[in-house]
Amino acid sequence: MYKNLVLVDGEIMPAEEAAVSVHDRGHQFGDGVFEIVPVYNGRCFALLPHMDNLFESVIKVKIPAVYTIEELIEFHEALIAESGIENGEIYTQITRGTADYGLAFPEMSVPQLTMTIVETDREVLSAKRESGVNIITTEDNRWQLCNVNTLNRLPEVLARQKARESNAFDTLFIRENGKITESTESSFMVIKDEMIWTHPDNNLVHKNITRRLIKERLAPDIDMQVIEKAFDMESGLKEEAFLCGPRCEIMPVTKIDRKFIGSGVGKVVPQLQAAFKAFVERECPAK
Repeated sequence: MYKNLVLVDGEIMPAEEAAVSVHDRGHQFGDGVFEIVPVYNGRCFALLPHMDNLFESVIKVKIPAVYTIEELIEFHEALIAESGIENGEIYTQITRGTADYGLAFPEMSVPQLTMTIVETDREVLSAKRESGVNIITTEDNRWQLCNVNTLNRLPEVLARQKARESNAFDTLFIRENGKITESTESSFMVIKDEMIWTHPDNNLVHKNITRRLIKERLAPDIDMQVIEKAFDMESGLKEEAFLCGPRCEIMPVTKIDRKFIGSGVGKVVPQLQAAFKAFVERECPAK
């Protein structure tokens, strides 16, 4: 069992002692960004690519850079060492900091960094992979810069609550043109014509390290090609479908809006998950 510690501006402390000002712009306006890093065997998985994602979001929303990537890597490692966490996630958040109320950027502010530990029950996720999961759909009414990991996540919050009320694993976003983008926390991919299809990596979807890993390493390892092209429900859901992301890894989807996809979990998705697991074991070996 790990210690429930958090890191605030470089200082590690018990979670119950941590506090953030009510005047913090992240609290008032959602004026900040985030990134979440999986932890396996007491080691961060793909930490540098995740930190690159974080800094890309920091730059796009014009938050001053206070910490370097190297310092953030040290903070992750220190939080793992002091908390004793073996498996889970570390959630990092950077806001523009504390300032007087007003929408425009303050003339002077110091960004606020917080890092917290998130529990992940990977045994439950593993059990769900055996049978696949059911997801539902909703209109994608998010803003046009989903590739920036901002704290403004109310559409995702409402969509995930809709999934909970529907006894579904997650909710899939669909744009006005009928094209599927992604789910609340994961990329969405389908198997079609012996290829893997997914929405283009543009401003309408989040940056996703698991998606990138599938495209660059895992798919080639099993002789599959990834096609980045938007598709709708009718044309895309014929054979296999799955979600992929740092929280769910690679999760087969067997039903959407209670309609079955193919004949079940299929053959390709388990191969990808096995390749992912092997990759994680190489990158994050047991200590």
